[in-house]
Amino acid sequence: MTELRPSKATALLRGLCKRCPRCGGGDLFVGWFRMRPRCPTCNCRFERAEAFFLGSYMLNLGVTEGLVFVLTIVPCIVLLSRNPDADLTLVVVAGLVAAVVAPLAFYPYSKALWSAIDLVMGSSGVPDPAEPEPD
Repeated sequence: MTELRPSKATALLRGLCKRCPRCGGGDLFVGWFRMRPRCPTCNCRFERAEAFFLGSYMLNLGVTEGLVFVLTIVPCIVLLSRNPDADLTLVVVAGLVAAVVAPLAFYPYSKALWSAIDLVMGSSGVPDPAEPEPD
């Protein structure tokens, strides 16, 4: 039997691994961009309110901006401080590639991690018996 009240660290680690933060079950995604409405293992409902996943979009944006900062701004500062005439083409291209690829690559992880953050913050994720199963 899986643990339905995981520790905060366990729930967050499960979210980072694209697993249900409540039970640890997998298969939460149909394809790369579509998350199931409920966990197939424990029936935990993920999106419990309109715009629930807005936090995951902000999480994804933060990770992307951090990566772009590390790959672009920091090297530009270092290169320009050493040589004001340095060619920054490679750095700019790396930043542009990161700005496009990172949000796409991190998308499902951000949604699963946001579900884990919601669980850690106090939501039980227990399905409401009166609520019909979504199609």
